[in-house]
Amino acid sequence: MSSSTRRAPADESDPSPPAPPRPAALRPGDVIGLCSPSMPHAARFPRRRARAVGALEAAGYRVREGRNWLKDTGHTAGTPEERAQDLHELFADGEVRAIMTSIGGYNANQLLELLDYELIRRHPKLLIGYSDATALLLAIWTRARVGVVMGPQLLPQWGESGGCLSYTEAMLERTVADSRPLGDIPFPEEQVLEFLAWDRDDERPRRQERAAPVRVLREGAAEGFLIGANLDTLLRLAGTDFWPELGGAMLLMETAGGDIGEVEAQLTHLRHLGVFDQIVALGLGRFTDPAMDRLPELAAVVDRAARGFRGPILSGLPLGHTDPMMCVPFGARATLYAGERQRLTVLDPAVREEGFMP
Repeated sequence: MSSSTRRAPADESDPSPPAPPRPAALRPGDVIGLCSPSMPHAARFPRRRARAVGALEAAGYRVREGRNWLKDTGHTAGTPEERAQDLHELFADGEVRAIMTSIGGYNANQLLELLDYELIRRHPKLLIGYSDATALLLAIWTRARVGVVMGPQLLPQWGESGGCLSYTEAMLERTVADSRPLGDIPFPEEQVLEFLAWDRDDERPRRQERAAPVRVLREGAAEGFLIGANLDTLLRLAGTDFWPELGGAMLLMETAGGDIGEVEAQLTHLRHLGVFDQIVALGLGRFTDPAMDRLPELAAVVDRAARGFRGPILSGLPLGHTDPMMCVPFGARATLYAGERQRLTVLDPAVREEGFMP
């Protein structure tokens, strides 16, 4: 297989989107807004919530809580209108420099038709989250072309006993507080798999163990712009106006699922949607079941589902439902190498140095 670098077209037909507006780099004392676009766990786990907020403050930030983020209406934190209101108010708030979601769930897609994308476009700031929150990231990226980041959430990562894991915190800091290109992304050798029930057993740091190494499923090299997603959440947007333009994209995605048959079905769905005709590279995140990362048949399954795709494919990347985790700034140009070495290099910053863009 050729190892020549695949690139998005560079002529007038180039489908790559323009670089998103970059908010100013976060500085100590800046305000991070908090919202709950899906599950009501911020209300249900007060000790975890307090510890997470304290960790963000210890890192030098102030927090501003959305007015509805502690509501509990069953499987969601308030009505769709209330959750959308929080996002609108936090985006419009001139003191808020970034917005972080509390946790994922299943129903962030209820907000997509309620969001004022013109308001969001006028007040560009980084929205940070993963899992179900990637529905918001994808929609805001698609409709408002505002920079967003697939990265750590308040409760799962910042609420960790002993503090946010050092790799996760360092990668977020590098993404939101450094206006230089992110450069080479290190792949941590450790992974946290232990579960400790929140507000009951989570009074000590969870045990870390050696992770499966990043694995080459298809050799090659590519350059494109980054898009991150939870696979389940991405597929819920198929056929809607919120589906992202993927021409020239380097798609980094993950799933919390642990069934190889379901993964193959989902990847086949992506092929049916024409995704593999558009993207230049594919990166799969670590699975929540580490046995999946080591399955001998994983390569065959991905190869079969992505048949016809010629770009490089890596698995075992530290993103999404895994700890520690990297960040994926949407729209940033990156290169990916898969062969004797595995390397992801982000060529752009996610933020800029100058004053905050109004």
